[in-house]
Amino acid sequence: MVYFDAASGAPLHPVARQAFLASLDEGWADPARLYKEGRRARLLLDAAREAAAEAVGCRADELTFTASGTRAVHSG
Repeated sequence: MVYFDAASGAPLHPVARQAFLASLDEGWADPARLYKEGRRARLLLDAAREAAAEAVGCRADELTFTASGTRAVHSG
């Protein structure tokens, strides 16, 4: 298992920061909702999952995003 949770122990990489700020502007809605902004957020989330999966060498359906390290541990 790869561990990516640096929490507050390290600053964001500049590229990660740029992507994060763009996601706040473009993908702020709930990706589970069907209204226009929700669908846009779902597309961005799916694209992020594909990019992350490719970066670590797995399929997108094998990759799980969690809100915290604690949640990841409880997810197994």
